[in-house]
Amino acid sequence: MSDKKNEEKNEEKKVETEAMYLDMVNQLKEKFDNNEYLMKRIQEQNTELKKEIITAYGISRILDNLINNCFDIDTEIICLSESLRGHLSTVIEDII
Repeated sequence: MSDKKNEEKNEEKKVETEAMYLDMVNQLKEKFDNNEYLMKRIQEQNTELKKEIITAYGISRILDNLINNCFDIDTEIICLSESLRGHLSTVIEDII
């Protein structure tokens, strides 16, 4: 009779252990799926930011060319335009 009780207890422990294992596996899969989703969102945001930086750099280059073709532009505006273009150029070289 004692052997039967031991077998039943062992079986119960086995079932509990399997249930805990399945629960842990499900939690791990949930975390993995969440991390995958977050990584995908970060990659999409990174791509969009790169596009915006490149667009801003292109516009600053156009502005710089327009300023160079005009004669009555304040030196402050010329300086700001060149600084912006230089900064964006550095950002592009470092990031992209």
